[in-house]
Amino acid sequence: MSRCRIAISTGMLWMVLVAQAAWGGGPVTPEAAGLVDVTKAAPGVRLDIRYATPNNFTGVAVYPAPRCFLRTAVAKRLARVQADLEKQGLGLKVYDCYRPFSIQKKFWSLVPNEDWVAKPVEKNGKPVSGSKHNRGAAVDLTLVDAAGQEVPMPSGFDDFTEKARRDYTGGDPAARANAKRLEAAMVKEGFEPLPTEWWHFDGPGWEKDGLLDVPFN
Repeated sequence: MSRCRIAISTGMLWMVLVAQAAWGGGPVTPEAAGLVDVTKAAPGVRLDIRYATPNNFTGVAVYPAPRCFLRTAVAKRLARVQADLEKQGLGLKVYDCYRPFSIQKKFWSLVPNEDWVAKPVEKNGKPVSGSKHNRGAAVDLTLVDAAGQEVPMPSGFDDFTEKARRDYTGGDPAARANAKRLEAAMVKEGFEPLPTEWWHFDGPGWEKDGLLDVPFN
């Protein structure tokens, strides 16, 4: 499939999702669903939304725009992490935030492995189980220096090897120390680290937030 056809198909998908949300009587915008734009809640946080580009494990852009939305409480915690890191000459760069449930289904079709992708489950046409990203309660990110350059980490983002695990003991000790530094900064503000991915953190109380399939652009 050409990139042109991929772009057209992605655009049509998002038009359909907006229409479906409207017909179902649910929210049709992230804001109406209780999500906030992180660039407004925490302006110092940098974005590198990989799924809006082909630079991700799928090889194609699956998001229509490089946007980052999170639940308000989660975004506020992230802003506090950013503020603390700035005092140390560091900052955050975000790879992924809220992810519509429809996109979760696409990911599962590409990588049906629950060690890396939460299995999307529906009942009577409604989401009942999926990723914490579908709830707007999870964020994937890394550390950057004062110039915005990523610091070394044990692996790249979306690495499906043991290097991505938090208990990995190989590789560069400095990179492992950077991952621990990121983890400590996030845990300080209540985030819960995922054992298999050094970049993934969940907001506390994520289970209280419902699964969403609201598109963004």
